[in-house]
Amino acid sequence: MDIARLENKLIVVSEPVGVAAYDFDLGLHVACTHPYRIEGEETCVLRIGPIADYAAEFEDKLGMGLRLVNSPQEHVRASELEAWYPLLGALTPRTEVFDSLPSADTIEASFAWPVFMKGSRQTSKHNPDLSVIRSRAHYELAAQLYRDDPILHWQKPVIREFVALEPVRGQVAGKVQPSVEYRSFWWHGHCVGWGRYWNQVAPYACADEHAGRALAAQAAALMAVPFLVVDVAKTADGRWIVIECNDAQESGYAGIAPQLLWRELLARIDA
Repeated sequence: MDIARLENKLIVVSEPVGVAAYDFDLGLHVACTHPYRIEGEETCVLRIGPIADYAAEFEDKLGMGLRLVNSPQEHVRASELEAWYPLLGALTPRTEVFDSLPSADTIEASFAWPVFMKGSRQTSKHNPDLSVIRSRAHYELAAQLYRDDPILHWQKPVIREFVALEPVRGQVAGKVQPSVEYRSFWWHGHCVGWGRYWNQVAPYACADEHAGRALAAQAAALMAVPFLVVDVAKTADGRWIVIECNDAQESGYAGIAPQLLWRELLARIDA
């Protein structure tokens, strides 16, 4: 792991994970030093990809004099849908989280097909066969795929009301239809990064993008997590909804320029 103190303001502990949308060599873009010893206790951002045991990482870094920016409780609130949904239920599609895969009868008692299925933390790389479930027969097949999926099998299954989103031009192989969706990064309640979620297709924009950003700001205020990601999207009928939240330490940059994000974040430390 690389330990870097950025502009003498913030320590970032990082290591590359081999994902272009996540990895970023801060040392090439930000003035930094590499302390070998920490005096007292300093705030730290962890950029090492998905974190299997956040509580253990938190304690490990605390032993080095580094306090991760999000506490273990805040990490759960940001990352686990069953933790953030009670706070954002009015801003996001109706959702139920299950301890194990529900029966089709259970789903049909509360939802109409199609439904959106995911894990409590994430989808399986937006695989449409494991996301938009169009019928009872499709669900029976998807349930078996869920059990065998390396990303989903350990997560609690989530069934969400399906809401059609405003599509954009282009396709990404093996993924759901790209839509008008934006990713936003929030540092202690301030937006430090905003950009297109689907950066693999032609650039898109909409006249009321400001309304999506306002919704993300509302969600960030309700969440009260120091370093947070909020994804929002525009529906086919013109509304804005929250798609999901995440601990920003684990989140990819999507269409946001990393150097601009870190520049804005560091400026906020001075504000």
